[in-house]
Amino acid sequence: MKKRIYMNLLGLTLLGVVLLSASVCLILYNVILNQEKAAIRDRARLVADLLDKGMGAELTGGGFADYYDFDDGAARLTVISPDGTVLLDNKAAVAMMENHINREEFRQALLQGTGESTRISNTLGAKTYYYAIRLDDGAVLRVSKTMDSISGVFAAILPVMAVVTVLVLLIAHIVSRRLTENILRPLVGIDPDGDNIPVYDELIPYVKKIDLQKKEITEQIVALKHRADTIEVITGNMQEGLIHIDETGVVLIANKSAENIFHEHNMASKNILHVCRDIEFHRMVRSCLSGVASELEFQRDERIFRVYFSPVCSDGRVTGGAILFLDCTDRYEAEKQRKEFSANVSHELKTPLTTISALAEMIAGGIAKDDDIKDFAEKITSHTQRLISIIEDIIRLSEFDEGRSVRDYSEFDLYELTESIVDALSDKAAEKNVAVTIDGERQRISANKRLIDELLYNLVDNAIKYNKPGGTVEVTLGKEDGCCKITVADTGVGIEENHQSRVFERFYRVDASRFKKTGGTGLGLSIVKHIAEHHNGGVELKSEPGVGTTVICILPR
Repeated sequence: MKKRIYMNLLGLTLLGVVLLSASVCLILYNVILNQEKAAIRDRARLVADLLDKGMGAELTGGGFADYYDFDDGAARLTVISPDGTVLLDNKAAVAMMENHINREEFRQALLQGTGESTRISNTLGAKTYYYAIRLDDGAVLRVSKTMDSISGVFAAILPVMAVVTVLVLLIAHIVSRRLTENILRPLVGIDPDGDNIPVYDELIPYVKKIDLQKKEITEQIVALKHRADTIEVITGNMQEGLIHIDETGVVLIANKSAENIFHEHNMASKNILHVCRDIEFHRMVRSCLSGVASELEFQRDERIFRVYFSPVCSDGRVTGGAILFLDCTDRYEAEKQRKEFSANVSHELKTPLTTISALAEMIAGGIAKDDDIKDFAEKITSHTQRLISIIEDIIRLSEFDEGRSVRDYSEFDLYELTESIVDALSDKAAEKNVAVTIDGERQRISANKRLIDELLYNLVDNAIKYNKPGGTVEVTLGKEDGCCKITVADTGVGIEENHQSRVFERFYRVDASRFKKTGGTGLGLSIVKHIAEHHNGGVELKSEPGVGTTVICILPR
């Protein structure tokens, strides 16, 4: 800024000096030129007056030249006859001069009495001013003089003007520096941290604006520091590992849990691919930095983590990624134990239940005493067979896990199968004072009928079991995108949101005390899920505590 102001002031001064010098030269030139022309005109009138008074008769032969040729810088005198013939000339031989009939000043003098012109002289070879006067006898007197004298005057003046110009520029340099320093002194003296106001009133709004912005920036810095401290406290105490990387894979932030996972302290500024050498992990990092979110089951030091890779975007482009590590070891171990328990308990319960079934058959066959024993035995047999069927389903669930289950599909009417399930559970519904209804259309599907029977039985049984007295259960059969849609909705106790994602896990109980009252093994919804997946379908649960639960099962037809 200082240099710009200085150059502007100096340039303005230089421009003024140049314009002033040019103006002075032009004015001086015109003044001298006009004075020279006036002198030539006066001299012409003087000589013409002498000639008109009769002095020309004495000027014969070479006398004219002798009389008027004062010096080389003197004016040139020429007398021209009316026909353009040169009669006398004090600078050249008359015999060698051409006819002047076409000279402009000569023609003007013949017509108007006087004439003038400026041109390059053929005789002298220089720019010359001509002034002509018509004499009384009709001849024309012409006085001329070259402009060399004016050039001489300027040649003498120019050095002086050059010296003056240099002096003015030197003075302008000193003055410009002083003025620049004086202009900028109030600006340089402004204290950004003080309350002083500059001497220029025009700067007061800007100073106030800067002061306001300074306060806002200070407040923002404090807020950012507080937020950064809060984030650091939160991430530092997280049990989950959290890593933030830039677009090149360099670690920007890593909390203590993440450093403990990789046994790497001070991970910041290190490339994540150097911290972890796992090939699949590398692939997920590259996918994340390309803008694709993904997740990975990752094992490290006998711990199992669910790793989530989320790209971080800014202005429409990926600027980095966030990697979250969730320790799922305990859940995986629990699931593993439940699977083992499911297989073990199935085999352990099958033998005594088979014995009960055999005894019940003996009672039903009349070996026991009469009265009501036979009727009781039939019921025991019926329920026993169903328990055996459930145990076989548990075994088949283990087969699903191991990939050994068979399809065994057949075509049947789903509506009729649903009616039979509802009818089988009618006594239980009446006992709970729960109304069960079926809605929808009849449709035939190709599936494992026994497994679908188990699926429907578990869904309707749960809806009755966990319902309220006077509640309802609505079973709806529909179609969606070419698939069969089974919806079982109840008005029961509902399931809290934090439990909804785990209700399909084996032996998972939302409320242990509730299960003691209602019974159950905790396998119902897990069986439903595996049966649906076995048929290339899926199951979804929606629930609200105190309102009810809706289970939606989608099966390809």
